Amino acid sequence: MLAVGVLVAAAWALAPLTIRLDGPVQARLDPDAALLVPGFGGPQGTVALRYDYGETVAIEVTVRNRSPLPLTVDEVRLVEPTYPLLAPVSGLAEPVTLAPWGSTEVTLRFEYANCRYYHERANNTYEQVQVTGRTLGRDVVSTLDLAVPLVVHSQVILHCPERTYVRGDDRRT
Repeated sequence: MLAVGVLVAAAWALAPLTIRLDGPVQARLDPDAALLVPGFGGPQGTVALRYDYGETVAIEVTVRNRSPLPLTVDEVRLVEPTYPLLAPVSGLAEPVTLAPWGSTEVTLRFEYANCRYYHERANNTYEQVQVTGRTLGRDVVSTLDLAVPLVVHSQVILHCPERTYVRGDDRRT
């Protein structure tokens, strides 16, 4: 009886280690929202998003559970820098339970923002997606590479209504 209890406790403790998510993750966007630049940034190229201040962009990713345990996914997000040029608007509306070897499509919506903190030659590169969830009551956090990185280029001062002509006005605090 003690051996069974120890075995159950060990299985529960090790449950998060059994979760495997399939990567790299392919990000899908509306063709008008981005352009694939072959050979830039790596062998797969880079997807350059068309920055349009205040507008939104939808990025769809597939989360695939490649493990024998179910996984409840609570959040899917891009790994972002501080003051990202893409500000999250919406993601997973409610938790989704993936069966063993199951998958789900998640649409992440972002607003083009924060251009005031960047000069016109700056950009943000997004290379990973973080998935947060639970299995058997244990927390699971998995960071997956994007198959092709996403790049958002900052805007010239005329296309960024947040920015002023005084350089010291837009310092990060």
